[in-house]
Amino acid sequence: MVKTGEAAQRVGASIKISRPPPKKGDEVSQRLQEIKRLEAVREKELKEERKLLEEKKFEERAELRRPLSERLAGIFYGPLKRPAARLARFFKGMDKDLYKANLKTTPERYAAMMIGVSIIVAVFAVVVMVLLRMPLLFVPVGGIVAFLFSLMFIRTQPKRRAKARAGEVNQLIPYALRHMATQLSSGIGLPETMTSVSQADYGTMSEEFGRVIRDMHAGMSTEEALTSMNERVDSEPLRRATRQIQRTLRTGGDLSRTLSSLADETAFEMRMKLRDYTQSLNLLTMIYMFASAVIPAMLMVVIMISAGRGGGGITSQTAAVLYLILIPFMLMYFVMMIKRFEPRL
Repeated sequence: MVKTGEAAQRVGASIKISRPPPKKGDEVSQRLQEIKRLEAVREKELKEERKLLEEKKFEERAELRRPLSERLAGIFYGPLKRPAARLARFFKGMDKDLYKANLKTTPERYAAMMIGVSIIVAVFAVVVMVLLRMPLLFVPVGGIVAFLFSLMFIRTQPKRRAKARAGEVNQLIPYALRHMATQLSSGIGLPETMTSVSQADYGTMSEEFGRVIRDMHAGMSTEEALTSMNERVDSEPLRRATRQIQRTLRTGGDLSRTLSSLADETAFEMRMKLRDYTQSLNLLTMIYMFASAVIPAMLMVVIMISAGRGGGGITSQTAAVLYLILIPFMLMYFVMMIKRFEPRL
């Protein structure tokens, strides 16, 4: 029995040893599978890299779409954090102004941007006065005046931006109201109608309706979201439209016909404002001609008279500053004000 078992083991060992080696076709198939696996891994890595690059490009585009004031606020906030916090507490109501202007930044960051830009403006003013060889007493005073002027100018920027947004809303609200009236008359609901306006090309009007839709998704009722929009935008036609929508939601009625009537009324008011503007444009034109033609001539006469009396009065350096900086700036500002008061249809 023992010999038989040993013989069986020797036979099995000989069978194992005498197995044929693997075929070359199997090795080729294994290598091909390995190559395919490596290609799949590499393709997956390339997809992830492309995805990261696309996300980075999207973030860069989103950063470029942000207003310049928000980007500057992020730059200056680090080194100017403490004085910015004090300045933000000094100016009351800055948070409301930023909210109305749709500037997505905190009052502290905006105050840091105010200080940083004002310092740059003051340094530039000092350099210009030194190059013009103005009296040394005027250089630090001029730098301080430039700093304060720039600080107050930037402080009022959110209010001007909010006013400009309200003007754009007044310009586009007749078209948006007609859009809503058409949607409502065709049987579409009010939330879907406001969503359609937010997705249309109505500029600030579309942005504000988009914020209304987001407030409604966040849990606000339609009336509360519309009231919040009235607080953001200082527009009387928009207030009339939202009050009518709120009244209709409470009591019922034909909202499409009412909005169409409001659109016609708003368009008529805008045409009347344009007529009044064209009538007052003659006076503005005369003031501009006086500022651009008469003031420089009067300045030349004063310089000649002062030179004939021994150089007293206006010096040549002061006249150069007036000619090269103040008068062009004054004329440009006057043109901008005329353009700003122009009603748009």
